[in-house]
Amino acid sequence: MTLTGVMLGVVLFALSAGYWHGGVLSARWESSRTRAALARNLLLSGAIYAALSFPAEAFLLGKLLDAGLSLALGIGVAATALFAAPVYLVAQTVPLLAELTNTEGKAGKASGKVLFYSTLGSVAGGIVTPIFLFPHLGVRGSTYVICGLLVGASALMAAGWTGRWKILGAGALVLAAVHFTGVAAKPSNEQFSYDSAHQNIRIVVEPGAAGRLERVMYLNGGRASGIFCDTGQSSFEYVREADRELTAAGSAYVLAIGAAGFTFPRDAAALDFVKQVDAVDVDPAVRAIAERQFLRQPLPAKIRFFPLSARYALRRFRQQGSRYGFALLDAYSGRGVPDELLTVDFFGDVQAVAERAAVNLILDRAAESEFASNVLASFRKVFGRVWLKDVKPGDEETTNYLMTNWGVPGAVEWTGKGRIYTDDRNTADRDHVEMLWGSGE
Repeated sequence: MTLTGVMLGVVLFALSAGYWHGGVLSARWESSRTRAALARNLLLSGAIYAALSFPAEAFLLGKLLDAGLSLALGIGVAATALFAAPVYLVAQTVPLLAELTNTEGKAGKASGKVLFYSTLGSVAGGIVTPIFLFPHLGVRGSTYVICGLLVGASALMAAGWTGRWKILGAGALVLAAVHFTGVAAKPSNEQFSYDSAHQNIRIVVEPGAAGRLERVMYLNGGRASGIFCDTGQSSFEYVREADRELTAAGSAYVLAIGAAGFTFPRDAAALDFVKQVDAVDVDPAVRAIAERQFLRQPLPAKIRFFPLSARYALRRFRQQGSRYGFALLDAYSGRGVPDELLTVDFFGDVQAVAERAAVNLILDRAAESEFASNVLASFRKVFGRVWLKDVKPGDEETTNYLMTNWGVPGAVEWTGKGRIYTDDRNTADRDHVEMLWGSGE
């Protein structure tokens, strides 16, 4: 909500500024100068998007949060710095084109025609981009397509103009620079990279804490799954702890919310007493990537994969009367759990289908932050009691905890106080950012 609200504000402000200033300029210039400005604006916007805005957004936002800015202010500053200028330049297209097409001296008719096609383009972009481009080309490929369209539109606008070869040459230089920058920036240990419709997925080989090589799947920059390169065994402590708790529980039916590299579902399916493992992940691309690039082996037949949102999947399971003896909630994206999966409403859906529920959480070392207290209080509100187990002792600042509704060996029951997260009132995303960056991590 914070991201959408702030981004909309920045984009709409830049659009309004571009519309107004483009109208002022169109009234002053003759047609040749207007065409030149249109070609220049489209080329510049494509270049800024491809070479600066998209590559630098995550880096800049992280630096702003490190500097102590709040989530909303950090997003606002980053969006203004990276997206206001290209949006402003593209927005000038509407009044400038209206001036060029106003050959009958009827400004209303010309403006209506330009706005009609502009709105159709918005509709097409809103449908084609997420439904066709993202699934087939990935986010990065879709970005290049859109930037290429801007450069192509610039070339069309410059057709017949004496400076068209300058436009085409500049466009070629921009595309070449973006390509070679991307190739040069690729880490040497990266084995696979793909931008799906939901997230950036990377697989790298890197040494673990003890120097042992691990193959790690990163989702949106966060370590999501890991296996030892020599044995293929799960290398993440919380997964091994979940394996032990499942073995102790002896549950025949297992649910995993958040599949990532499928390490826990694979381990669970290997247990003789487990009859079925249902794995839910909103991203349909993760299964094929896990089998071919990460685990490098087919998943066991016991595993059923549901490429659905967690909220929808749980409610469907509930309607079908499905019951699980053990459920692991591990729906991380980047360094945080989506805030809609931390409310009492969601935990209520989990309780309706699972006898034992374990949640992987990354919390501050003392688990005393507002985010930690509120998540624990929300979980306890539904399940009655809540336990925490530190599964990665020795970490500093933040560490992996397993939050459970039963007392696992080595866990401590939490009896503190906190605010309840609900679908109606939820500040989990801001509280999480405050936990990670508010203390100067």
